[in-house]
Amino acid sequence: MASISLNGAYNHFIQDYVSKDVTHADTHRKDELRDVYKSIAKLNKNSPLYLLTDDAKSRNDAIEIKEKARQLQGNILGLNNQEDQSSLDHSSAYTSDEEKVLASYIGKTPESDIGNIGFDIEVSSLATAQTNTGRFLPKDSSGLSADNYAFDVRINGQEFEFQFSIYQNDRNIDIQEKISKLINKAGIGLASDIIEDSEGRSALEISSTRTGLKAGEISQFEIYETSGTLATGSVSYLGLDQVSAPATNAHFTLNGEERAAVSNKFTVGGKFEIQLNDTTLGSGPISVGVKKDNEALRQHITALIDNYNEFIDEASGFKDEKFKSDKLKAEIIGIAKQYMTNIEDTGIKMEADGKLSIDSELLTQAISGTESTQALSPIKQFSQALISKTKDISVDPMKYVDRPVVNYKNPDNKDTTTSPYITSEYSGMMFNNYC
Repeated sequence: MASISLNGAYNHFIQDYVSKDVTHADTHRKDELRDVYKSIAKLNKNSPLYLLTDDAKSRNDAIEIKEKARQLQGNILGLNNQEDQSSLDHSSAYTSDEEKVLASYIGKTPESDIGNIGFDIEVSSLATAQTNTGRFLPKDSSGLSADNYAFDVRINGQEFEFQFSIYQNDRNIDIQEKISKLINKAGIGLASDIIEDSEGRSALEISSTRTGLKAGEISQFEIYETSGTLATGSVSYLGLDQVSAPATNAHFTLNGEERAAVSNKFTVGGKFEIQLNDTTLGSGPISVGVKKDNEALRQHITALIDNYNEFIDEASGFKDEKFKSDKLKAEIIGIAKQYMTNIEDTGIKMEADGKLSIDSELLTQAISGTESTQALSPIKQFSQALISKTKDISVDPMKYVDRPVVNYKNPDNKDTTTSPYITSEYSGMMFNNYC
């Protein structure tokens, strides 16, 4: 009977209360989980004993506000992919010639260092893939007899066998299409296509899907035949083993120092991701650096304000008399007043209802200004304060439910044992109707 009750409680909780989305707030490191445990232990140690009324509406409101707080926290943390998720340090890479070299910034740099990080790059050659181009043959004739054939491919240290059949009426183009489909479907790192010359003849072109040669490699792949029970001769007839373009590595210099890479996409110093599109022969070095990404920063601030306003609206929607929605709303607005007052110069203004509005033109000017770091400092502090508040709500959402005090803790009691009842009143209410 107990098992049936627990299953019912579990299913009820899953259907009605578990969040359907996953956010950055749900990914906890060990130190984060340890901080949550310490917060709960401290709360239990210092809190008096409360009496909870059997009120389903209040319980549902408490669960709902905890989920809303968790969602707000996740939205703030997910505003960018910087290491410090609550920061406003948005930066991006640039190059002096984006047609030849593209750069993405993947590191974390203090704003004071922006403009001091970068390098010059000169590209002498790009990384290329190996290409085998077969013999050009008349499409409608054939020089292979009907039989079952096989050939082997050695790639990335592995060997693969391909088998196919040639029938009496198969033409060269039919055989080429058959082999091309076999190679493309195999998914071994090769791509095949049929090309034509000026005389209308066709040939198989087989290329590796990767570029460059690793240390010790002579070629990326080999196509050959071995003696066996199946017929041979297709490799030489079709010219599958003819290398028309060997694989090469990218060669370039970073601040004059020679470098090589097996791919045209690589990282530099763990801070830049570089994509080579063309050589720089005859055009000189290309400069790569970091600049402040004003557009990303503007979108970050706008999203932060939108999430705050949405939470205020949701807090205002809890009308149950035993749920202290006004207290919750007042606390959140109080945080905004603490950090967002007297910053109208940035375009952010607090309205009479506690919400925040944005003047996009003033915000853009503030972001682009030379004193943007100092001007936007209250916004960064506001973001961090909201995250701290959402964590506090998540630990004890029941403080927003009307709950009479039954017994205060004895201040003279030296017992440091923590009580389990404060947090269990939140988790236990989910099982209340099943016990």
